[in-house]
Amino acid sequence: MDDKIIKLINKFEEDPDALSKNFGGPENVIKYILSRGDEYKQYMDPKNEIYFDNDLQDLLIWEQYQAASDKNEYLKHFAKQFLDSDVDVIDDRIVWVTDKEDLAEMFDDRGRDSTARDVAKRILNEDDFDYYFDNVINDFYEECIETLDDNNKKKLANKIVSELPPLSKDEFENIDFLEELWEVKGQPETLVIGEDDIDSLLDDEESTKHIMSNFFRELMWDMENSYTNAYNSAYESELADDVYGGLKGMFGDSGQMVERGKNYKGNPVWKYNIDITNSFEGFFREYFSNWKHNYNQFEYYGSFYNLMKELFDSGYERIDFRIPDYPDHSDVQSNYNEYVEI
Repeated sequence: MDDKIIKLINKFEEDPDALSKNFGGPENVIKYILSRGDEYKQYMDPKNEIYFDNDLQDLLIWEQYQAASDKNEYLKHFAKQFLDSDVDVIDDRIVWVTDKEDLAEMFDDRGRDSTARDVAKRILNEDDFDYYFDNVINDFYEECIETLDDNNKKKLANKIVSELPPLSKDEFENIDFLEELWEVKGQPETLVIGEDDIDSLLDDEESTKHIMSNFFRELMWDMENSYTNAYNSAYESELADDVYGGLKGMFGDSGQMVERGKNYKGNPVWKYNIDITNSFEGFFREYFSNWKHNYNQFEYYGSFYNLMKELFDSGYERIDFRIPDYPDHSDVQSNYNEYVEI
């Protein structure tokens, strides 16, 4: 080991400005020392307050990274040294450990009405089911009858056949299909809807609405409620895909809830873990390559969350997506047939 290099390090740490003038800037001093061999890196610790106090911490970290022969190892070392408040290094993985609600900060909040961040806040708060739409039933027959799958339509048919009482003439007056059926049956005293009649009845909008609203009102309300829930659930699922897809696009992982021990009452403590192994280097480079313009030295921020906030404040693009006006009809139909009970 060359004692001259050790003396140079000591001299630099005693008076960075004086030595920097001789080298044409502090970055040249650091580059020169690091170029003399890996053994000298241990003598230049970014945690040394001299680097923080002289606004050289970010520069030293950036030059150490560039000089590192194994950059992945350096990034893990950096994460352990500076990000232990919200990052775990597990073997070769770098994992961001955060509260789920903090993730909303990663989303864009520009816009006149609802923004990507507004949506993210609602999706990331999973305590309650959100109603995005109240009035989604424009036509009971179209939404609640025609969207039934074969299984549920058969259940409805069986229910009507088994529970609908015989109809007197005044109970189906002016309902064309029922009047025609009554005539075909020979104009009996009462009209009984049998298995041979029910499919044709359900294919007729006017008759179905008449029967449901007059004889199966409670079931009709339940079906409308199921459709409303299905509509909102489908919409929320589409928004969730946008939110979690956005997280995966930015960080390489959409994350998951992980139990992190117990609180003083013995209840589990949950955190949201996002594996940032594949994306961390990009954020690191984006921040530290701009060391000359960073407002504060990195130790002032001390967390991955604050690193991201600083990047965003410097113009880095947050997650954004177009908010859909309504859900996909096929998803609504699938949910509805799962929820409805006939």
